[in-house]
Amino acid sequence: MKLKTYELFPAFFSFIIDNRFRNLIENMEGNVELMGVKPGMKVLEAGCGSGFVTSTLSKAVGTEGFVISVDIQEKMIEKAKRKRGYLQNVDFRISSAADLSSIKDGEIDLAFLYYSFHEIDKKDEAVSEFYRVLKPAGILSIKEPRFEVFKKDRESYKEFIIAHGFALAESPRDCDLLGCYLKFVKR
Repeated sequence: MKLKTYELFPAFFSFIIDNRFRNLIENMEGNVELMGVKPGMKVLEAGCGSGFVTSTLSKAVGTEGFVISVDIQEKMIEKAKRKRGYLQNVDFRISSAADLSSIKDGEIDLAFLYYSFHEIDKKDEAVSEFYRVLKPAGILSIKEPRFEVFKKDRESYKEFIIAHGFALAESPRDCDLLGCYLKFVKR
């Protein structure tokens, strides 16, 4: 199955998605909670960009948890480290979601993709990698932009991910003003 892939959001324009105004529009704590993040978890944030959600993830997992934030764009990771390098329980890494070789099998409780799944070029390899790094019954939680990734594409993503060994998990909400949630559990 060939899925639609969107262009990577350029690092040069990261200020558009990483700013105080966006914090007023989106309830990041609520989004992270809806996506299943809990204290003590080890979370993979795939497609972290300049780290807009990273500090909220760091706070949500707490001192007992840990976040591995990856992005394929070196400039995004540089910006994330500059802005959020102070976070003690976060490790920023330049990595493709299709190659998570720096993460051990079954090491992750929850793989978190916030407005990034649609940009992954090698979705087949990426979903296989998410499956590999997740613990048994681990969660793959995705939020996609509502007015960019349309329902038919989200439905294709669901079928594709289920075909890779995941089961659809209930989400407390399908969509909010800006995005739609897809949540899966590793079988």
